[in-house]
Amino acid sequence: MITLLLALFSTVLAAGPVHVATLKGGVDPGSSTYIVGAIEQAEASGASAFVLVLDTPGGLVTSAREIVSAELGAEVPVVVWVGPSGARAGSAGVFLTMAANVAAMAPGTTIGAAHPVDMFGGGGGGGGGDAAEEATEDPTGGGADGVDGLPVPAGGGGGSVMEEKVLNDVLAWTRAIAEQRGRNAEWAESAVRESAAITDSEALSLGVIDLVSPTLEQLLVDLDGRVVQTAAGPVTLATAGAEIVHHEMSTRQQVLHWLGDPNVLFVLVGLGLLGLYVEFNNPGLIVPGVLGAALLIGAGIGMSMVPFNIGGLLLVIFAFIAYGLEAYIGGMGIFAIAGTVALVIGGLLLFDVSGFDRRVGLGPLGIMAGVGFLGAMAVAALVARAHTRPVALGREGLLGDRGEVLRGGVGSGRVMLHGEDWSARWSGELAVGRPVRVIAVDGLILTVEPVADEPGGSTGAPVV
Repeated sequence: MITLLLALFSTVLAAGPVHVATLKGGVDPGSSTYIVGAIEQAEASGASAFVLVLDTPGGLVTSAREIVSAELGAEVPVVVWVGPSGARAGSAGVFLTMAANVAAMAPGTTIGAAHPVDMFGGGGGGGGGDAAEEATEDPTGGGADGVDGLPVPAGGGGGSVMEEKVLNDVLAWTRAIAEQRGRNAEWAESAVRESAAITDSEALSLGVIDLVSPTLEQLLVDLDGRVVQTAAGPVTLATAGAEIVHHEMSTRQQVLHWLGDPNVLFVLVGLGLLGLYVEFNNPGLIVPGVLGAALLIGAGIGMSMVPFNIGGLLLVIFAFIAYGLEAYIGGMGIFAIAGTVALVIGGLLLFDVSGFDRRVGLGPLGIMAGVGFLGAMAVAALVARAHTRPVALGREGLLGDRGEVLRGGVGSGRVMLHGEDWSARWSGELAVGRPVRVIAVDGLILTVEPVADEPGGSTGAPVV
């Protein structure tokens, strides 16, 4: 009788709208704030369930722990659906999926490869294969905690005591989640220790997930009537035909999520350095310098959230130093080529932190390399042309210019040059109106010589 009453009471509690949040991309501070906030809103509004539509390669361990804690402590039933088809729950996504009251996947999706990476990004993290594609951390590289993200012994057991402690911590966390939700703890450990990855059908047969549903609508039908244990007690889901309330990221959350993308960070670093480069070459423009500094600040915020390779960052900085040398020294393209090579290698290494799968794509890499090389060569060409161009300013710029004698005489007088009256000296006697050419400048006194009166030959003022 008591069980029946609890079931009826839980059914009443679950008779509300279904709140849905969607995570496509990395697990980072922006996405964790978004998901935790959506769960809290679902609780406050009396939702019948909260559904997280998940497609992620992994992310940061601190963010993953925040989301998992919210899932385990939620009073509203939490459902994670890895979908649509083609989606994956990689690395941190494994923990998010297993922590749900109900874990579901769409056909054609995968889950797994949650092996932590090694501390120094030395390649080997012990997982290889999928592990090398899913892990996300390098604490010494200047980034935040990784998720996948925590250092582990290279080769699976030959690392330091600290690395082993970190791996054991992740394994214990994984077991705790699996045991609390009644899932396959053995497979969960293999996902962490051996980077095991499986398909939706395999996950269902191994007891990693509860359902395989092709669409979100079908998922709600499949969930209907299922009893789950929440922090508030047992709840019977009433989701078939329920109203769906979608949660969208706030502007702040979108910015943080956007800054967690390595492609965005690479472009921000490149454009920021380019802006400073333009400002240093043209002091006083202000706008390029201000924009460059702002972009670098944004990149700094993002790189404080994701792991990165300090060597790759130094190569990117060196690339722009080489571009500057090409402009100032003129290496006939050698410095520009060296800078471009450094930019490409630096971009490839920047987020290549022991298999960090969210690397810089070839598109942004190629665009930045092309812009850097062509820009450096263009600036170098302008500088070279300026060096070979006749001087147009100062006393040297007057040499060879033509004027007319304004007041003649023997040895000296006045000439009109560029609309200005100059004191001048010459050899012999010159009459007023005689065309002359400047051959020397001594302070404010010109030395001139007579020239033939050719049509259009004078560059000075009209004859006075």
